[in-house]
Amino acid sequence: MNKLIRVLLATAVLPGAALAVAGALENAWTHRLPDPVATHWRSAPDGHSSLGTFTGMSLGLGAVAVLLLTTTAVTALRRGRPLPRPTVGVGAGFAALPAAVLLSVVVANLDAPDWHAARGGLVVVPLMLGAAVIGVVAALVGGLPAPPVRETPGHRPSVGLRPGQRGFWSSRAVNPAMLWALALIPVAIALLPAGLPWPTGVWIALVGLVVTALTYRLSATVDAKGVTIRFGLLGFPWRHLALTAIREATARELSTFGDGGLGLRFNPVTGTTAYKVRGGPALALALENGRTVLVSVDDPETGAGLVNDLLAQRITRID
Repeated sequence: MNKLIRVLLATAVLPGAALAVAGALENAWTHRLPDPVATHWRSAPDGHSSLGTFTGMSLGLGAVAVLLLTTTAVTALRRGRPLPRPTVGVGAGFAALPAAVLLSVVVANLDAPDWHAARGGLVVVPLMLGAAVIGVVAALVGGLPAPPVRETPGHRPSVGLRPGQRGFWSSRAVNPAMLWALALIPVAIALLPAGLPWPTGVWIALVGLVVTALTYRLSATVDAKGVTIRFGLLGFPWRHLALTAIREATARELSTFGDGGLGLRFNPVTGTTAYKVRGGPALALALENGRTVLVSVDDPETGAGLVNDLLAQRITRID
């Protein structure tokens, strides 16, 4: 099966079909539902919303999640990046979550005289499992893991910088999906029966947006002074590695959840520090102290080549 068709089936068709089914059932059962409907449970229904508002919010969130997931996956495919099965599965399951929430509320309120008489919110459990099943199927269908990396012994990237020449390289990577995820997940949880109160969900979403705005993008520059790494819109946190601290630079392919996941990650066992906003190509710096620094930015081969050429100039230069 064509890769694009597989990706679209996993990221658009499967969660989109769940949304369509949820919307169709809600429309068919409207006359059997009270308005407003119970949307929050503890020991008994203790929160309600307008049926139209709740349905619109659920379907709207689901549509945004499906659009975001599909766009991100197709963009990664076009750029030749891998689509790990866990990433596709989690994304599709999350995109199907609003449909499961809507169906759980509809089923719990079905034929109730008013929202106070709605059934218990435990109906959400099997429907959440249904969203998880969609995620598993999507992972199997649309996951495109990276092929095994074949390392060439002794291979050191180079850009052909000649003695006396100067060089500068800059690259970055951006993951807008992180912004959407941290904004939408608390809101989706607030929609769950027995979930977060709305004010709490909104505040968590706002805090998540602020934190992610500081870390959802990553940039790296290479010049005669070394390598500088900067996070987020404000360029902080940042780190500078002098050339004297670097032994060698290469390019490497990273998985999304490898090395501890996204963000700033440190592995005390291997001594690896990873600056990641996505899976895919990354600049790998082997330091003189035996540790490794990974930076997930575009075109790392060129950056690694410039680092190696600058290191060669430093070693051969006569002061």
